[in-house]
Amino acid sequence: MKYLKHLSIIIMMLFVSNQMVKAHAIWIESNPIGSKNQSHTIRIYYGEYASGEIEKTKDWYSDLSQLKLNLLDSKNKQVELHLTDKGTYLESSFIPDEDGIYQVFISHPARELGGTTRYEFIAQNRIQVGEAVNYSSIPLDTHFVFTNQVLKVKDLVEIQLLRGSNPIANEEILLMSPSGWSKTYKTNNQGKIQAEVIWPGTYVIEHSHMTDQSGSWNDKSYTKNWQGLTASFQVK
Repeated sequence: MKYLKHLSIIIMMLFVSNQMVKAHAIWIESNPIGSKNQSHTIRIYYGEYASGEIEKTKDWYSDLSQLKLNLLDSKNKQVELHLTDKGTYLESSFIPDEDGIYQVFISHPARELGGTTRYEFIAQNRIQVGEAVNYSSIPLDTHFVFTNQVLKVKDLVEIQLLRGSNPIANEEILLMSPSGWSKTYKTNNQGKIQAEVIWPGTYVIEHSHMTDQSGSWNDKSYTKNWQGLTASFQVK
């Protein structure tokens, strides 16, 4: 009897732990507008933005604190940026040397499984320098396309969800505001949503996708693969 009670507690803890992983995500915050030859700061957080939960880096899931941040410039040159642990976030910076759109992104499959689920954490952001609007396609299978500019309260923001160059229709995008308000939208046939932003501050968008997929990861078997994609934008 004691054994069964102990086993039930372990199963419950694993279930709760698994649900916590599903609820959490990484996201990138940075000013969407940069200046040539001036340092531009980027910060990476982990937690639950909708409820204001930001985890200390020492508590990040699995090996997430060891993730890599990549920078892609408008000429398709990609470099890895150095990250500094600031306790509650990872920070990096770069100095843009020409006009164009710079993209920062993360694609990190966690080393540990959550039960029998493999977790992939994906995040992206775009920074515009000068008036140029040309940019290279971001090397992520699934990604967002959205405005680079700082929006104003009551503006409509349009967000498109793509897989490669193809729009993803009838999928959910969660929009989370700095006020704690959040809403889930469904993409149309062009993979787009439109939403009015009514509070100033940083907004985070998220799309997650779970698939039945069997395989081996770090010598452990998994039966499902979860991908969580985020980006952020600013409203003044």
